This record gives sequence, structure tokens and C-alpha cells, in this order.
Amino acid sequence: YVIITAIIIYILSLIAKNAPTIFNNIVDKISWLLRVVRPVILGFVFSYLMDPIVNFFEEKFRKFKLFKKMKRPRTWAAVLSVVIFFIALAALVSLLIFSVTDQLRLANFDDVIRLAEGYMKSLESFYNSIIQNMEKLDIRSNQLEQYVEDTLTVVLNALKSFAESTVNAITNISGYLTTIIFGFIIGFYFIIDGKMFTRYLKKTFYALFSEKTNKKISLILYDLDYAFSGYVRGQLADAFVMMILISLVLSIIGVKFALVIGIFAGIGNLIPYFGPIVAYISTAIVCLINGEFQKLFIAIIVLIVIQFIDGNFIGPKLLSRSIKIHPLIIIVSLIFGSAIGGFLGMLLAVPVGAYLKLVFVRFVDNRTIKKESIKNVDT
Repeated sequence: YVIITAIIIYILSLIAKNAPTIFNNIVDKISWLLRVVRPVILGFVFSYLMDPIVNFFEEKFRKFKLFKKMKRPRTWAAVLSVVIFFIALAALVSLLIFSVTDQLRLANFDDVIRLAEGYMKSLESFYNSIIQNMEKLDIRSNQLEQYVEDTLTVVLNALKSFAESTVNAITNISGYLTTIIFGFIIGFYFIIDGKMFTRYLKKTFYALFSEKTNKKISLILYDLDYAFSGYVRGQLADAFVMMILISLVLSIIGVKFALVIGIFAGIGNLIPYFGPIVAYISTAIVCLINGEFQKLFIAIIVLIVIQFIDGNFIGPKLLSRSIKIHPLIIIVSLIFGSAIGGFLGMLLAVPVGAYLKLVFVRFVDNRTIKKESIKNVDT
């Protein structure tokens, strides 16, 4: 017993001593595994999001007499859904490119250059006036100059890191394209044979685990689907609606790059409270650069109205299937999701928070019921 205890203590001491190295190795292995299975994960997500559309077309194919003779109506439904998806994606990208190139073609670069030069001269004169006034008051400006130098250093480092990240993204674009292509191929097979995979997994779980464990697994999967499907699909529909509304309204007002602002604001709307920030900041930047202050005032008012309508009518209608969670839980989930997984973590933070809230509420309710039943038995 003493020898075994000493060996265990020695092993634990070695683990504690080399804990950072062990942790880094584990993280590296997990990162490598995630890189390998990334196309599978992407394919599963794609098939999960496309499943309602495929089911809709499959149901329509089974009802029409013309398509009843089809041997595999789900395959044709999957093909039609994927074709519609790629057509919509190509149209969106084409509209984005056309809007940017059209605005750049109409832009007067001489005015933009003169405006930038005017801003630089204003800043320079403002800085010189501060230095002159400080010299008149016999105040040393070494600290202010140090602040300016530090600010310039930070800006230059930020630009350098942005350039490096852009170059790295361009050099890795082949890897991204390969992952996306294989992900779509795997997702297409998931769409066609998803039910077969589900039946086989159920059969496997039934063979490996007990009935109680299978019930727990089924409940977990049901809760995950309930929390994710309603929120993610509803949020995608809401983002699409906001793309159209913001682009249309800003175009009517006459704001430049209205379509670009609408698309990015709609994408930002996938993250709660992030879409309005993108819309306001983008509109303000574009209007201020072009000196369109009246359009900026009108656009901000209209965007506030759109966000009010979305938050009180459109969003709740599209997200009616998802469970209700308090705004404080949303904010906390976004903070943790951003810290853990960046942009992707923020996308998944709210449905994960909704799932955890669902599990916690069920746990509390079950504990309350058990205590009340025990109390009734005692009385």
C-alpha cells in the first residue's frame, strides 16, 4: 500500500510539474483533430440548416402525381435546394460586387483626396495651436508629444498586423476553398442520407448503452435541436429580412454603399445587438466622408425605427420556436463566446446559453417536484 501510494504521488508530481507542456500538447492534438474534421463539421452544419427546405420540397414532390414515380424524391429535393442556395449566394455576391464597383466608379477621387488632405491639415493646425498655447503658458509638451508618438506607433502596428493577416488569409485561400468544397460535398450526402445515418446511430446506441442512458441521450439531442434549430434558422431568416430592409431604405434615402451596409448589417444581425452597431457606424462613416449630414440624420432615425420594428415584431415572430432567454443571459453568453471562440463563439453563444438555461430550469423543476413529493409523503 505504501509503495503504490508513493508511486501515485510521484506520478502526480510529475504531471503537476509538466502540466503546461501536457496542456499545450493536448491543445495541439485537439487543434489538429479539429482541422481534420472541419469539413465534416461544416457539412453537418450545412445539412442541418438546409434540412427544413429539403423536407419542404420532398413533401411537395411526394404530393404531385408527376413526381410520385421518382425513386428517390429526397435526392431531387436536395439537388433543387442546393441549386437555389447557390443561386441566391451568387446573386448576393454579385450584387455586393456590383454595388461596390458602381459606387467607386461614380466616386470623385479628387474630392476624396482633397477632403482627406483637409482633415490632415485641420488636425495638424489643431496640434500646433495646442503646442503654441502650452508654450505661452510655459507648460512642457514632452508628455503630449510622447502620447502622440505612442498613438502613431499603435496605429502603425495595427495597420501592419492587418496587412499581415490579409496576406496570410490570401495565401491560405486554397486551404479554405478546399475545406469549403469538401464540406459542401459531405453536407450534400448528409442531406440525402441523413435519416439513414440517424437510424444507424440509434441502433448503435441501443446496442451499446442501457435504456436509461439512451433516454438521456435522446433528451439531450432533443434539447440541443430545440435550442439551436429555432434560434439559428430564425436568426438567419431575420438577418435576410434586415438585409433587404436596410439596403432598400438607405437606397431610397440616397446613402452611398447602401447595399453593402445592408448586407453587412444583416450578417452582423446574426449576433444580438451587433447588427445595429454595424448599421449605425457604417452609415455614419459613409455620410461623414461625403459630407451628407442631412442624409445621416434621416438615416439614423429610419434605422432606429427599423430596429424597433425588428426587435418587437419581426424578430419575435421569426424566433417563436426558440426558448425565451433574458437579455442579461444573452450579454453574458456573448462575452464568454467571444472570449472562447471569437466570432464563431459569438454566433453560437446564445443558443448554447439557451440550452444551458433549458437544462438548468428542468433540473430545478425536477428537484422541486421531488422535494414536494417527499414533503407530502412525510405529512
